[in-house]
Amino acid sequence: MKLFLVATVLTTVMLTACSANEQEKKTLNPQSYQVADRAALQQRFEQLNQKLASDFAQLKKVESLAFSDQSALDVNNLKSLNQHFVASTALKPSKVAYCDVMNGYFAEMYHLGHFNLDKVNAVKLPNAGNEDLSQVFANSDQFYDFIINRYTTYKQAQETMQYGCNLKAALK
Repeated sequence: MKLFLVATVLTTVMLTACSANEQEKKTLNPQSYQVADRAALQQRFEQLNQKLASDFAQLKKVESLAFSDQSALDVNNLKSLNQHFVASTALKPSKVAYCDVMNGYFAEMYHLGHFNLDKVNAVKLPNAGNEDLSQVFANSDQFYDFIINRYTTYKQAQETMQYGCNLKAALK
């Protein structure tokens, strides 16, 4: 009887875990990212930055103990992201919440540029320098490299908090 109960519980746990993974996969609608012209694309990027500023401010408010710096994030200079990290001593839920906000932002940014490759070179991204944005947004691996190594200090923020956010998976 005990063996039957253990088997039932294990089966239930495994089925629940599998169904949770199925529900987490979002359906991506490319049409929701496409814009009519370059000005509309620039405006969408600006709106995305405003949303990041708002979401990050809310995160800092809710997870105030996890952040040593309570100043606002400068979304026009993501090279300063390493100044807005979650402390390494913070609890895992605080780190996960940080990753969710940042990975969500970068995934939206990638999809917006990726589904508008013909217009993305006309966009002015702060601190993007002379990057060929159509090349950057061409695939998720190139975008990942751009975010981690050239556009932000996201990598350093993760190293400081001693928790990886798995941006590569978020971009898929």
